Amino acid sequence: MKLILIRHGETEGNHKGVYQGVKDYPLSEEGKLQNLKLKSKLENMNVNKVYYSTMERAKKTAEAIFDFSSSKIYFEENLSFNEINFGVWDGKDYKYISTNYSEQFQSFIDDFRIFKFPEGESFKDFYNRVSEEIKEIIKVSDEEDNIAIVAHGGTIKVILCELLGFNYEGFYKFNINHGCYSMLTVYEDSAILEFLNK
Repeated sequence: MKLILIRHGETEGNHKGVYQGVKDYPLSEEGKLQNLKLKSKLENMNVNKVYYSTMERAKKTAEAIFDFSSSKIYFEENLSFNEINFGVWDGKDYKYISTNYSEQFQSFIDDFRIFKFPEGESFKDFYNRVSEEIKEIIKVSDEEDNIAIVAHGGTIKVILCELLGFNYEGFYKFNINHGCYSMLTVYEDSAILEFLNK
């Protein structure tokens, strides 16, 4: 089974450099161009299942790449693949957060694995919801399936960590670029990373 992990194109929020979780920003012009390039890159991949986050930036990316009228592709909007909920940090930049939430920010730096974002989600809960969902999808899929997940940087990093055996500790070992895709070959009890950020 092939698992194709697609990060949405750049958004206005990404361009501003703010934390972007459940707060949605429209795709930037650069993001729209990235999605067009993705469509070209993926047109011969024979994707037969597409799961995408409920966030508008992921939905727009999926719609730009895949033909939603095709009867040959199964489409599913999936809440479990949404980005982490940054709570009150959502929409704020690094400087604002480190200044106005200095103690909490230091706790995050000290150990992100046990941190819960103020009025948001804990990293543990985020990791569990994403990893449990991807394992369930793999469980009900066939070995000849080519599955695309259209989601977010954090979501994709969790999937990579879980399937490659890194768990929480590997989260910051990956950099996932906007408008790029990565691919895993998934076997019954293991997975191989074919490439990252193509």
